[in-house]
Amino acid sequence: MTVNVGQLITEAEYTTLRSGINLVMGTPTGTGTTAAGYNQAITAPAISPGDKITATAWNALKTDATKAYTHQVGSAPDPALVTVSAGQNITKTVHDALETVVNFIKDEGNRFTLGTGQFTTVSASSKTKSSGWQGTQIHDVTFTWANTNAVKAFFNAGGKLIFTSSLSYPGGTEAKTLDWQTMVSTVGTVTMDHVNVTKTGANGTITSDGYYDLDTTSRYILARTGTTPYSENDYQIEARTITNGIRIRMIYRDDDAGDQQAVVGAGPAGPAVDETVKGTLTSSMSYIRPTGTNVQVDAPIIATGTSNTF
Repeated sequence: MTVNVGQLITEAEYTTLRSGINLVMGTPTGTGTTAAGYNQAITAPAISPGDKITATAWNALKTDATKAYTHQVGSAPDPALVTVSAGQNITKTVHDALETVVNFIKDEGNRFTLGTGQFTTVSASSKTKSSGWQGTQIHDVTFTWANTNAVKAFFNAGGKLIFTSSLSYPGGTEAKTLDWQTMVSTVGTVTMDHVNVTKTGANGTITSDGYYDLDTTSRYILARTGTTPYSENDYQIEARTITNGIRIRMIYRDDDAGDQQAVVGAGPAGPAVDETVKGTLTSSMSYIRPTGTNVQVDAPIIATGTSNTF
């Protein structure tokens, strides 16, 4: 709200600023890219038309805005917002500096970001499969919060779910196992945020189905297939919503039925041989949780799903 030199800063200007802070820090609203709200209590009190703005109330606005800004950027506004004293006028300069910060934290491009030092990375579930295996292996995990607002706040404040796979097979020569090793390693790390899925590797197909895109029907957020003659095999990550949370299944489907083995001087011969996958397969899930003195959201409760085979 534009103010002019000599204008009184009234309840209207104060409430406009407070509403912007509450949009970002308060009860979650909206969905997808329009979502907002970290589910935090703000300290700035509501005031009524005609009431004077006290130094205490204005400084509480400043504190709330600084917390949101620091959460998003990793450092406080520079120059710092002014702390006013009792009896001191709130000048246009003081007002406009706070308004600039409030407009920044409200912006869609900033609301979902996490500044340096404003989060904790937590291991949720890590499973290994060491013996030779065939068929389908599933790492099934549920992430559950106390209520819907807690889930939304987790993602609105920049929380993320992270998925990685690896296959350790030092010195091995088994072709199928080597193909599986390549299949999972070239996907890299898969990350889900409020509206997107990303990966660090060059291979695999991802969707843009972040938290707000999911529903109760399972969908693949990652798919990666093997190479000939193991193209029947695939590595997939499946996601869907559950009550107050998300269910993730990391699926390793070895559908290869086997191939005839080469005989020296005679080419392929004999019955098809379906090799087992050797080495040690590791399937891991973790999450990035917004934490600290500025914004701290609830951690999910982690549980093993009913289709887990690890």
